[in-house]
Amino acid sequence: MLLVRVLSLAILGGGVILSVSVQAAPLQICLDKNFNAPFVYAEKIKGAGQLRGYSLELIKIIMEKTQTPYAIKSLTQTDIDSKIQNKSPNAGCDIILDVNKNVSHDNYLMLTNPIYSLHYDLVYNWESYMTGLGIKSLSEANKFKVCGVKNVDYGAVSKALNIQALNSIKDAVFNIKTKECEVFVAESVSMRYGQRANQYQVPPVGCVRLAGTEKAYHIGVAKHVVGAATVVASMQKALLESAKEMASLAEEYDINPTTCQQTLNIN
Repeated sequence: MLLVRVLSLAILGGGVILSVSVQAAPLQICLDKNFNAPFVYAEKIKGAGQLRGYSLELIKIIMEKTQTPYAIKSLTQTDIDSKIQNKSPNAGCDIILDVNKNVSHDNYLMLTNPIYSLHYDLVYNWESYMTGLGIKSLSEANKFKVCGVKNVDYGAVSKALNIQALNSIKDAVFNIKTKECEVFVAESVSMRYGQRANQYQVPPVGCVRLAGTEKAYHIGVAKHVVGAATVVASMQKALLESAKEMASLAEEYDINPTTCQQTLNIN
């Protein structure tokens, strides 16, 4: 079996002592088959499918910097949930990407610091509302026809807005053009990716930033991984050393926030 050495740091009396432990490798990085563009997705390059994305490229950088052997595989979300929660060291999934923390994760995952964050905006056709939506509260947005996407958790936003659920972002963008929807509740990063990938064309848009809807996303390491705490600590160190690479990837995959004309705080 292939083995990888893991360096453990201990601080004693102001000095750093390195201790070495050994764990089975490679670590299994599991990706959801239903890709999450632009963070992980498949793209045809020279006729062949190739996995790309901000989160995928970042984890590769981290694994290289920590000199940790790894393998990447795509599974259904159901299989990933089962394998990552399995307490066996050989469960089949050791690392997952794009984890939005919740209390249940404490039972089976250790998380790195956030690798990016997303938030919701109210997106509208700028040509229809050149001076903005003119709203002073989230509830006032209900005077417009608001749409969203089915099976998306909009959290507190869904309690304040009457959201018409459409099948996809593509449908919502089309309805914004035709004015069947006047406002689209969107994580604009994903909307921009669809345009970039020529899945649809987005009209000139304005947006209202919904402050208080931010969600941080992390890399998750299963607690069943031998020396999981040490693995996460080494990843944290690599992340701190990768600020320039992260900024470059954020630019390449266009995950930085859209500039909005107005901000509403929903808290």
